[in-house]
Amino acid sequence: MSADPITIFRKTWGTYQKVISHNLMFHREITTAVAKLFESRPGPLHLIDLGCGDASHISKLLRPGQLSEYCGCDLSEFALDEARKNLEPFGVAINLCCKDMLSALREAPANHYEIVYSSYALHHLPVEGKQTVFTECRRALRDNGVLILVDVMRNEAQERQEYLYSYNKTVRTQWEALTPDERNQVQEHIRSCDFPEPASTLEQLARNAGFTKCRRLEKQTWHEAWCYET
Repeated sequence: MSADPITIFRKTWGTYQKVISHNLMFHREITTAVAKLFESRPGPLHLIDLGCGDASHISKLLRPGQLSEYCGCDLSEFALDEARKNLEPFGVAINLCCKDMLSALREAPANHYEIVYSSYALHHLPVEGKQTVFTECRRALRDNGVLILVDVMRNEAQERQEYLYSYNKTVRTQWEALTPDERNQVQEHIRSCDFPEPASTLEQLARNAGFTKCRRLEKQTWHEAWCYET
């Protein structure tokens, strides 16, 4: 008999929390870089978080009083239950929806948000889906708004198969903080779900959608943070 959804969620989410706590995907360096951008946007902010998970990451980037409205979407109801708890201290309008990022963006009002934020979610989509995300983000953002993207990105001229081999080799040989079962779980996820683009391709998709300024905030191996401004 297969495990129930709550058991599966707790297992996979527990593995991801170990990845974060041991800084295996460079969350510390990336958070430091993104926090500087948030400091330059004092708010109050209307923000939509695509693939928000439990919202623990975004809650560390925001200061009290900086947030006016928060909309978060994720495919896991169990993650959203945790997000409600993590966002409660902000005491603002919180809208959490269990749906994919494209559906959430298409339902978002036009010219409404100052910030669209997405962390390690966009790489799951094919390139056509990524283009739609950029286009819908531009529609949902106000003038002078910004899309903040944290994600894995292939090196320039690196094919997907080479990326998969290199990343999984790193997981297999260097992620010693995880058990062998957890490392196998991560590698299977990467093989099945990772479809990253080079940063130059994402920049072109952003410009196609009408973003005028694109700049890298941080890069650590395949893990990058970018901002795309309207």
